[in-house]
Amino acid sequence: MPIAAVPAYMGHDFNDASPGMRFGMYLSIWTDRPDQEAQVKKRAEAKSKEGQEVAEMLSTHGMDATIAALRNRERNRLPGLWEKNDHAARKAWDAIKKLSQADKALMQALAQRQETLGGKARGFSLEAKATAPFVTGLGNEHPLENGFSFLWPYGLPYLPGSGVKGVVRRAAQELAEGLWGDTRGWSLEPGYEIEVKSGKERTRIQLSVLDVLFGREPPSGDSNAVRGALSFWDVIPLIAGDSLMVEVMTPHQSHYYQQKTERKSGNSTTPHDSGQPKPICFLTVPPGSQFTFHVACDTAHLARLTAHKLDGAPDLLAPVNGRPRCQHLLEAAFEHAFEWLGFGAKTALGYGAMTKKPDEEATNNTQQSEFRNVAPETIEIWEQATLEYKPNTQEVTATFQNKKTAPLRQKAAQEFLEQLGEERRNRLKKKQKLANVSVTVRKQENLFELKGIAE
Repeated sequence: MPIAAVPAYMGHDFNDASPGMRFGMYLSIWTDRPDQEAQVKKRAEAKSKEGQEVAEMLSTHGMDATIAALRNRERNRLPGLWEKNDHAARKAWDAIKKLSQADKALMQALAQRQETLGGKARGFSLEAKATAPFVTGLGNEHPLENGFSFLWPYGLPYLPGSGVKGVVRRAAQELAEGLWGDTRGWSLEPGYEIEVKSGKERTRIQLSVLDVLFGREPPSGDSNAVRGALSFWDVIPLIAGDSLMVEVMTPHQSHYYQQKTERKSGNSTTPHDSGQPKPICFLTVPPGSQFTFHVACDTAHLARLTAHKLDGAPDLLAPVNGRPRCQHLLEAAFEHAFEWLGFGAKTALGYGAMTKKPDEEATNNTQQSEFRNVAPETIEIWEQATLEYKPNTQEVTATFQNKKTAPLRQKAAQEFLEQLGEERRNRLKKKQKLANVSVTVRKQENLFELKGIAE
């Protein structure tokens, strides 16, 4: 029978949980093998024609083959044993991929936080739009054998910064190798020299532009690694629409991958196209979603690495059209990655393709000298707002005239509840909603943050 991998006291309604929690912990299609076997045995003991067939299958072919046969019956829309499980699977996928208003508000809040921090750090930012489904983390352990990367504790899809660095480094390397014609300023030739001290010995190391920005990976037998000047942040996609997508892959050669002989596959373990197709569902971020890449540069470290230039080496901090040269190099690498490499998993099949937003260049010319202008914030008073409390996650939100604040959690939520006073706090926790409350809200673009009680 379908069971959720959570304690019973948590209940069964997880609609307000984040996609990551629904996918990772509250998934309703986990099954119990002993329970399946018990149902098969019970079916075999039934005094009916179908029970006799099941009993015969058990004695002739064993438990595994009987379970598989009963599953095939359900697939063919015949009376079968696991109709409830497959119905639960469809319902589970529908629940997993949905995004609540709180999820979308949290995405906006995280993106805005990165925007603000990126502006203060005077880093490089580039906005892109997905032109194909995006997926990452398929290798993560999961009951469905196809995982997905969610950023904890938020439970929202994300692209790890380490993955961004790997793709952009590869793009820069391809440009530097000249395989695509114009190198766009990238080079693998030594252009800078630094001195490294190991014990009493001093060694001089030559670095290329790629080494300076991304770090030097020492060859075999050399322990002198060098940290690069760039740091790549995790990327929080702003998902288009109100849900994730469910994609399907259908491998036809499982007999070859698992090296199992099956009658339907010709009792062969060699790869061929007559194997049994097995549709497998997995989550993706839909096309049209927005990705903002943030890269921080340790300018002091970059200056140290490039202090001693060799003949012809460029000054990576020198301004070119109002921006440091290193930013132009990064932009070229990102554009190459968007067009030819892709981000995340299954890029060879076209997943993870992106394009730079059309207005990004104009935005860079006007704002990159100060790197991101933070949108002005204002304070609003919401009179007669409605407070909502979620006991499972201990979150507090406020709604007013079709506007809703991002949820307050943990310490911030407790501090806000203290402002309500004991009577109203107890009413809110008991009924989980409290109307006609005046609250102070901070507004920044489309983000609303609950600050306190207005009275």
